[in-house]
Amino acid sequence: MPPGGSLASLKNFTPPVSDDRDHRLARAERRVVRERAARMEAEAIAEQGLRRLYESQQRLLLLQRITDGANRTTEIEAALRIAVTEICRDMDWAFGNALLVGDQSSTVAGCDVWYAADPDALFPFVEASRHARFEAGIGLPGRVLADVRPHWIDNVTRDTNFPRLNMAAQCGLAAACAFPVMVGDEVAGVLEFFARRLIVPDDDLLGIMGQIGTQLGRVIERDRARRALIHDAHHDAMTRLPNRTLFMKRAESAFVRMTVDQQVNMAVIVVDLDGFKAVNDTLGHQAGDALLIEVASRMQACIAAAEEEARGSGACWRATLARVGGDEFNVLVDNFDDAAAVTRLADTIHRCFAAPSVLAGKQIRCQASIGIAFGNQSYGDVEQMLRDADLAMYQAKSRGRGQSVTFTEQLGTEVRRRTQIEHELRRAIAERQFVLHYQPIVSLNDPNSICGFEALIRWNHPMRGLLLPAEFIDIAEQSGLILFIGDWVLGEACAQASAWHWRTGGERLPFISINISPQQFLQPEFVDRVHAVLMESGITPATVRLEVTEGVAIMDAAQTSVILEKIRAWGVKTSLDDFGTGFSSLSYLQSLPFDALKIDRSFVAAMNGSNKSRGIVQAILDLARTMGMTVIAEGIETAAQEELLRLMGCDMGQGFRYGRAETNTHALAKIMVC
Repeated sequence: MPPGGSLASLKNFTPPVSDDRDHRLARAERRVVRERAARMEAEAIAEQGLRRLYESQQRLLLLQRITDGANRTTEIEAALRIAVTEICRDMDWAFGNALLVGDQSSTVAGCDVWYAADPDALFPFVEASRHARFEAGIGLPGRVLADVRPHWIDNVTRDTNFPRLNMAAQCGLAAACAFPVMVGDEVAGVLEFFARRLIVPDDDLLGIMGQIGTQLGRVIERDRARRALIHDAHHDAMTRLPNRTLFMKRAESAFVRMTVDQQVNMAVIVVDLDGFKAVNDTLGHQAGDALLIEVASRMQACIAAAEEEARGSGACWRATLARVGGDEFNVLVDNFDDAAAVTRLADTIHRCFAAPSVLAGKQIRCQASIGIAFGNQSYGDVEQMLRDADLAMYQAKSRGRGQSVTFTEQLGTEVRRRTQIEHELRRAIAERQFVLHYQPIVSLNDPNSICGFEALIRWNHPMRGLLLPAEFIDIAEQSGLILFIGDWVLGEACAQASAWHWRTGGERLPFISINISPQQFLQPEFVDRVHAVLMESGITPATVRLEVTEGVAIMDAAQTSVILEKIRAWGVKTSLDDFGTGFSSLSYLQSLPFDALKIDRSFVAAMNGSNKSRGIVQAILDLARTMGMTVIAEGIETAAQEELLRLMGCDMGQGFRYGRAETNTHALAKIMVC
């Protein structure tokens, strides 16, 4: 019974529900809910982790595929194509495009490397992108180039700095992103991608794209190195023009086209600078290199202008300028319709030399000798054409500065003869086949008294007998052999004259006049060589007269003056030979310390029948008298010429009237004190 209760109350009693049990049940239910939530959260976390791991693995595999593909190729376009294709497929992006930075590093342009999941649907946008060019800061690629970082656009159709907006909207493209391809700290390229849905950037994606950009940058770096090696192998390091290797490749291709199709024409032009060696010798190799660079630039510009002008008139010929060695350049001209186009091009090249060049503070006028050979079916290869163009160039050089010559068979025969003479000259120098003859120079006031002699060289050829200078001196000058010959003449003439002076004695010794070539005169060691010859021979310096031509003064008047002053300081006299036949100029004549002028035989021969020639001779005499110079007239053959020159005031004469150039023994017998 309940305490204090009755039996009746016990009958109606209901036991209360235990609060503790309810509490336990509620708590159990809450625990089950929490455990279920925790389990579901753990499962979600695990699933997310697995998904991230999977995505990370997939992106690593993407990087591996792109890296492997890039390492298998040496072509940057191939590596970019692999990267763009793999990224688009892996990311499910609609379109990808590769762009490369230009040489100026301020523009980026499409290189026709792209991928589209549906090319037909994206055709307008593909066409607008594959060759698109962007300045830094302009458009999506331009922003990457300017900022050197990735860029994202949620909706390109609402972006005011997106030039392809209309095409993107037409093709249903929405989001876009772009990543730099890096070479060191430099943006070398840009990869841009487009999707029809939102592209959400994340750290993993940015990291993978950065690594892909680095891998592609290494390919670009390798590609640049490869291209640089190929370029250097085919181009001249100094002028950056094609070299002989590249020239021959193009020339041989043109030659094949010509042999296959007789309607196709080709020609080769050989350009050789006139007087370039003298520039090197007098101003130094640095000045010579500067001249070559300037000349190459001028020729390249004028040839390009000539090509452009020809295209404007309907012609379609092409020209390749190459430096093939030293101061020699070759030009290949192919696909021309009219041979006159080639000769006009040669004239254009000549004109580009018109303006003087400033080297080491001095104005130098450079010219060129040009040889042309036209291709025909008789040629077996390009080398034969070049040999004939060379022959034509040497012929042009023999005619003087700034000349062009086109090869002919007759010319080939003549030039081969000159080549043979050059070969024989080399042997003549080695075997000392030269001799000196001496022609007397007399006083016109007393023609019986000999004032001096001019030393004249002869070649005692073993097969052809005694040869006059006209048969070999030009060739010796062109080949550079004149330096060896001139040095021998200087030493031999001074030694012979010194021997005469020693035998004859007397107060007034006859002088010896020695011709000096321009190449010899402008040699850096010429002054030292003259001094050495004076010391070795023991000759009185005042009895030595060195004759130089106007060409020396024209090449470098300032250097000529310095050399003349040094020589005259020892007592040696100097003469200007053949005055009036070249580019006679009072401006250089008054600045150069000559002791005498020599009137060329052509003026003397013309005096008899020409008042004009007589007037020229008188003008030369008056000029020389004003400047304190003596005058020697060459080529006097008659008494009338002698008398006329004497009355006009000419000091000395030389010619057949007084004797031909003779050998040492005969000349010695005629020596008389003036």
